[in-house]
Amino acid sequence: MEILRVEPYNLSISVEVSSPSTSYDYTITNLSDNSAVSGSATSGSGSSVVIPLSSDYDAEYKIEVDDQEVYADVVRPYVDPNTMGSTASEIAEYTKNEEIARAVIDSVIRQGFYYKRQPIQVTGIGADYLPLWDDVKKLLQVHENNVLIFDSSDPDSYDRNFEITADKTAITETAEERTNRLEGAAVQLPAAGSDWLDVKYSFRGFPKTYDYTLIVESGYKTLPSDIVKAATLLTEDLYCGRLDYYKQYVKEYNTDQFKLKFDDKIFEGTGNIVVDKILSKYSKSIKTIGVL
Repeated sequence: MEILRVEPYNLSISVEVSSPSTSYDYTITNLSDNSAVSGSATSGSGSSVVIPLSSDYDAEYKIEVDDQEVYADVVRPYVDPNTMGSTASEIAEYTKNEEIARAVIDSVIRQGFYYKRQPIQVTGIGADYLPLWDDVKKLLQVHENNVLIFDSSDPDSYDRNFEITADKTAITETAEERTNRLEGAAVQLPAAGSDWLDVKYSFRGFPKTYDYTLIVESGYKTLPSDIVKAATLLTEDLYCGRLDYYKQYVKEYNTDQFKLKFDDKIFEGTGNIVVDKILSKYSKSIKTIGVL
């Protein structure tokens, strides 16, 4: 089930249960990072309970209640269908077309324009920085070798605090005084044993081979205005039946027996050249991290 994350953000899901007027315990799990919250709700006379859902993130949730599991996708639409139609039937039609338009846009910009809570697993490189690939907006937790060493909800309870660098490319440890951070792993040469000194090395920052799990908020806190416009154009095209590919991508046209030749881009874009131009600035030349 898809639930649109739109104002006024009073999100909930109704689940059928076995008995009316009965209190039921439930657990809601965010499947992106397996964080869970629990609560209780009382069923009405119609043997169903209304369970509130978080409106903070775009996420897939698993709801466990009355020995059953129910799944719900909470998604922020790229354009609110309620603003496009004036009647219930128009809004329902725009809702269906917006979902299709959003899927088309996501097929071009694979990361989409969502705001999510998600885990990032990285390995220390022996430097004072943990590089980031994702568009991280907020650091929530840091786990080092499966041990929680920082939680933004209670930072005073931990010896070390962490922050996102100003250019949003890495995580580093917070420093309150002048600090010259190490950008790469220090070169350490092997030393022979000595009768006078037992040579020891002290690590700083994020040691090599240490495993880190970062719980972060990433993506788009608010939708870019041009993406809203692009989604509106594409939704309107679907609603009015204007996605005529032959008008955009014809390379050749012969009047004798109507021979047409289409450009290969017919299989790459959204079918709307204006939308394709808007999305082009969000396309990444490197899709995944790898060896060049």
